[in-house]
Amino acid sequence: MLKHIVASAAAVVLALAVLGLDVHNKPSSTTGSWQVDARHSDAKLITDATTDYGRTKMNLTLGFARVNGRVTVDDSDPTKSSIEFRFYPATSMAPDIDEDGKFLSHWLENLSNHTLVCFHSKKVVRTADGRLQATGDLTVTRVDRDVQADPTEAYAGPVYGPPMIHHTSREATFVFDFPAAAGNGQKESSINASGTTSMFREDFPQLVRTVISTYWPPVVQDEHCQVPDANEAYSGAQCTGTYLSTPGLPDAPHAANAEDIGVPTNFNAIVGNHLTVLVQLRFAPKGSEEQAAAGN
Repeated sequence: MLKHIVASAAAVVLALAVLGLDVHNKPSSTTGSWQVDARHSDAKLITDATTDYGRTKMNLTLGFARVNGRVTVDDSDPTKSSIEFRFYPATSMAPDIDEDGKFLSHWLENLSNHTLVCFHSKKVVRTADGRLQATGDLTVTRVDRDVQADPTEAYAGPVYGPPMIHHTSREATFVFDFPAAAGNGQKESSINASGTTSMFREDFPQLVRTVISTYWPPVVQDEHCQVPDANEAYSGAQCTGTYLSTPGLPDAPHAANAEDIGVPTNFNAIVGNHLTVLVQLRFAPKGSEEQAAAGN
């Protein structure tokens, strides 16, 4: 009897193999409500540029942004799923402005502008290759202020004008990959996923222009700082984490004698005909300890 059971099990495994199904790498279920962990998520912003005085085209990573948000996935019926996230400069764990441009006065004390990009899905479907395709509203919100910094004897720092709020939305589609988690060592309490969208400047000129003109400081994931005891050798807080920064454009040539008078200054140029947004997300269950780090 035991031999018949073993033979039957082997036949099932063989049949699955013939059908091209991998029983050992079955994708884990992603059904549930998830929080985007801002400490371990980022958005990579890429546009087109030229170097060598326009003779060489290249893709340029403008920078990395911090990401937070919420995701609900229904594996049995993907149309019931919803995806929303926002990305923003990594000057803080949470965005300094909301989607409508509202802010607290102290947020604008030291910066002349703020940028926030939000995505809210309206339709989610499963593609033929198993990905999740989310179509919805992509909104860019920017707060700008004029800056006066006239060098006079009474100069006491820059003077900022009143805030001007710019708010524009367009439809966009992100395609998400959810990797198989079974057998790859990934913790069951979190899921990693990646999503991407691309657009031409004429599709969403306000977004492309805003992303290019925004300063994106380096993102430090999972940052942890410790302040040592004060002593004569004290050198400040000691911090660890994963540092995400961009290589920048190639160095322009310089004259050997350092006299660059008359040398063209357009060796590099950001063209900005298209924009690609690549988000790397780590999802943690809602209500987990990592939810606090997401900066709602």
